[in-house]
Amino acid sequence: MKIPKKISPDRIKDSIVEIRYTTLFPFEVVIGMIYNALDTTYTYTNRPLNKKQFLSTQNQQIELQLGNKPIFYNEKIKIELQPNSLIFNSVGEYVTWDVYKPEIEKALIQIQKANIIQSFVRFGIRYISEYPNINLFDCVRFTFSFGMPEITSESFTFHSEFKQEGLRVILNLLNNNSVITSGAIPNQLMVSQVSYIDIDVVTENLIVSQDSIQEVMLKIDIIHKKEKEVFFNLLKDEFLQSLNPVY
Repeated sequence: MKIPKKISPDRIKDSIVEIRYTTLFPFEVVIGMIYNALDTTYTYTNRPLNKKQFLSTQNQQIELQLGNKPIFYNEKIKIELQPNSLIFNSVGEYVTWDVYKPEIEKALIQIQKANIIQSFVRFGIRYISEYPNINLFDCVRFTFSFGMPEITSESFTFHSEFKQEGLRVILNLLNNNSVITSGAIPNQLMVSQVSYIDIDVVTENLIVSQDSIQEVMLKIDIIHKKEKEVFFNLLKDEFLQSLNPVY
C-alpha cells in the first residue's frame, strides 16, 4: 500500500515515543545529570503540561497521564523521565515527524554526553488518534459480530496484539466511547461520543550501545514506518480520501 506523507486533519491526540535504557546510577542522580546535560532551551518542571486528563463513563484511561514526574520541555517537545525510561511527547498539537524526530535525536545526543546510559534496550511508539462523533465502522476496515448477528453494536472496545517483522503491534479500537469533559461553565460536565484508534509498536529483545545514537534513530524510524503502515491499512479508501492525503 502507498503510505501518505501527510493527512489533514491528522486527529492525533497523543504521540508517545518511549526509549528504555539501563544505567548504574540511581534515578535521583539521573535526573540531575540530565538536567545538566540538556541545553538552555529546555525548561524543567514536575507538574503536568497541557493537562489532558479525562475519564470515560467506563472509567477507562485513554491518554498518557503526566503528573509529579520530572519533565523537560521546549516549544516543540517534552521529555518525561521515569526510572530507566525516556518518554517523548509533543507540546500542544502534534508536530510532523520531520520536526519530531530531529528533536528526539538532539535530546538523545545531549543526554548521551552525560555518560549515564549503559545501553538502550527497548523502543516504542504509540499514536492515539481521536475521532469525535465518528463511528469507526464508517472509516475502518473492521467487522464485529457475535452469537446474535441481528444485533448492531453501538459501542465496543477491541484489543489485539500481533508480531510483524520482529515488532510487536498493540492495537486498540474504541468506538463511540462516552467521554466526560469540562464545559464552558464552571463545574459543568459535558458528555460526548468519541472514537479512538490507538496503535502501539514496540521492539523486543533488543540491545543498542549508548554510543550508537544513529542506530537508535534508525530503529525508531523503522517503528514509525510500521506505525503508519498499520494505521493506513486500517482505513477505508473513501475515509482516507476525505483526509486529503499527500503522497
